[in-house]
Amino acid sequence: MSEILDLLVVGYWIVMGFIIILVFIKVLIPQYIFSIDDVCVSKDQVCDCVVEFIEKDLGISVQNPTICFDYRPNDELRGVYHQQNHSITLYLDNLENVHSWILTLIEEIHHSAFVSTKSGIKLYELYDRKVGYENNPLEYAAKLYAVKNFRSIHRKLKKQGLIRYKV
Repeated sequence: MSEILDLLVVGYWIVMGFIIILVFIKVLIPQYIFSIDDVCVSKDQVCDCVVEFIEKDLGISVQNPTICFDYRPNDELRGVYHQQNHSITLYLDNLENVHSWILTLIEEIHHSAFVSTKSGIKLYELYDRKVGYENNPLEYAAKLYAVKNFRSIHRKLKKQGLIRYKV
């Protein structure tokens, strides 16, 4: 009988340890767990805040692009900038958490700032043909900028109450 009791106590502590680890992960790195719809009231306000941050950081004026949120599945794209109508489409089905959503948003706004002119899009397409998407320096610059500034932008969004993690 005491062996069964010992097993129950061990089982209890294993389950409690697992729960404590999950809570610890959820508190420390929530941006990797929650989707943007879970933690945000207005995605448009988040987008405006990110545009404002980029404008101040780079010292440029970004003509606010139209941002569309597409919930349909897409095999390969997380986001895309359309130069023709100065709009960004974010494929939310492919953006599984806040981290990937904000990174993609930053990248696409970066594209809207630097690839929005005819000469910019021609240069982008030239690089795309010559070295491919993965080696395109304009794509690399946008990704690097997003990774470098993610923490600052994320902190600003939380400070302004646009993203909350007590769900």
